[in-house]
Amino acid sequence: MRRSSSAGAISSAALGEPASSDSTSEEERVIRETASQRFIRLITALDAASSRWRYRDVEDLGEEFDTISVADIMQVQCEVEIPPFVRMFSQPDQLDDMVNMIEAFRAMAPMLGQDLEGMPGKKETKAFRDFGKAMKSDVVIVGDQEDGGPQVTGKLHKDYIRDEIEGEVFILGKVAKRLKDGETHSLLAIPGASLMSRQQRRQAARQEQTDETTLVGPALTLDILAIYR
Repeated sequence: MRRSSSAGAISSAALGEPASSDSTSEEERVIRETASQRFIRLITALDAASSRWRYRDVEDLGEEFDTISVADIMQVQCEVEIPPFVRMFSQPDQLDDMVNMIEAFRAMAPMLGQDLEGMPGKKETKAFRDFGKAMKSDVVIVGDQEDGGPQVTGKLHKDYIRDEIEGEVFILGKVAKRLKDGETHSLLAIPGASLMSRQQRRQAARQEQTDETTLVGPALTLDILAIYR
């Protein structure tokens, strides 16, 4: 929100009052900027002083990866997705609904003549539900420009997501961490990780298995400012 005020003579005829040489009035205007307008101002400021803000428009992430440093502000066009496992734990309501559906089907299966063999039991569904509550995750995106090339990742706050994210987009963000070739980064928030020492976190990272919940370098983790098309 920006306020501007100006003091000076106002046409007395417009107010239906006689003119007075010693009277002044103040006009106050309240200007509300939209998110799009604030974003345009941000990009304009970054373009105008790119060296000052360490801002760069990355065209080829593979070629420029080695020159990008932590704290750089960068914009990159890439293909992004929300990994399925991360999507599941970032939507706890839908995860709970899925477990409810499994439990309802298990109760109905004998009536429908269905075999219960292979279906999770009450202990398994309870364990899965409890695990889901413990493993709540932010919305995390992963993007790249080519298969096998460097990737980028970052967290998003659900309240600021206005449209479908996945697909070809532009990402504007500040580099928080660089992952060298082979280094790993968990895409899920592990409960208790903040209580571990740096040495313990490094040891845990080395022991992580490569799966869809783990990002393997070369990659950049970003504090995302905006995603747009």
